[in-house]
Amino acid sequence: MARPIIHHRTDEYRTQFLEMTKLLAEHLGTTQPVLTLACSGSGAMEAAAANVLSPGDEAIVVEGGKFGDRWRVICEAYGVTARMVSVPWGRVATVKQAEEALAAHPKAKALFLTHSETSTGALFPANEIARAAKARGVSTIVDAITSYGVYDLDFDRSDIDCVVWGSQKGMMIPPGLGFVCFSPRGWALAEKARLPRYYFNLLKARSELERGDTPFTPAITLVLAARAAAILMSKEGRTQIFERHQRNADATRRAATALGLSLFAEVPSNTLTAVTVPEGVDGGAVMKTMEHRYGVKIAGGQNQLKGKILRLGHIGYYDEGDILRLVGAFESALIDHGYRAEPGTALQAAQESFRRAAK
Repeated sequence: MARPIIHHRTDEYRTQFLEMTKLLAEHLGTTQPVLTLACSGSGAMEAAAANVLSPGDEAIVVEGGKFGDRWRVICEAYGVTARMVSVPWGRVATVKQAEEALAAHPKAKALFLTHSETSTGALFPANEIARAAKARGVSTIVDAITSYGVYDLDFDRSDIDCVVWGSQKGMMIPPGLGFVCFSPRGWALAEKARLPRYYFNLLKARSELERGDTPFTPAITLVLAARAAAILMSKEGRTQIFERHQRNADATRRAATALGLSLFAEVPSNTLTAVTVPEGVDGGAVMKTMEHRYGVKIAGGQNQLKGKILRLGHIGYYDEGDILRLVGAFESALIDHGYRAEPGTALQAAQESFRRAAK
């Protein structure tokens, strides 16, 4: 990204841009085109919704956190009626709940859900819900912003019709790129959609991609960074990346439970570990101490979960040493703020988890 910028309407840029899109598609497990947008993941979400729906449509939105609810907000901004499947934050919607909503709203054209709900640390059964939706002729659009690069979405073999993600999570580069990939069924829906769109016209983006271009000026340095990240991911290997995230998540969760903390998510995601703030401990103070004394930054809860949970991220390039530093700093900060725990408990639990995984 620090190299002198190159012009985007040149063969030099097109070659690297097309290599990036090819590698991203391979990681997603698809032969379909991956579209690159100069926006955040939320922009990719909006683009997906605007390209599959028409004025007056109904859609089902599965919501169990802040980012699942974002689908509702986007739909309503475009005048689309959102039929909600809501579950308490921290829990996950079941296939049965989705099927009940599909049966209750036969006019729904699409179902929107978030695979890995970052606000709660919960993992939703995206493939299973998509299968139920497909059985009723409803397309499924999935926010994979924090699951791309962590889970094998195996897109072409799934019943998902659209996946969106961003650059700053599993791809490990700064924010500013959004990605969208449609299945053939998704493209058929896009060709009939009539919601207004200009910058986010994905049919035009697909046409330009065939020539190695984008309709508008791309975020050049971010695209070059995405290519570099995609090459690193390709060298490590899809399976190896998914397994590494599993090992890191297991070690973090075991460290947290060894400290006597409760995991907040009913089905924890391998992208982050959310724990309930123990009684008598100031979660905000723990975060500040971790950052300023131990040099490790974590996040707290959002909206109604503010002050109630702490979120420890392990998405992207984390190795065992990074996880050990994370859980060690977390344990130390908790003890600094009055939490009673034997020093070394979290580290030992994480180390043992890694040892078991290596056998």
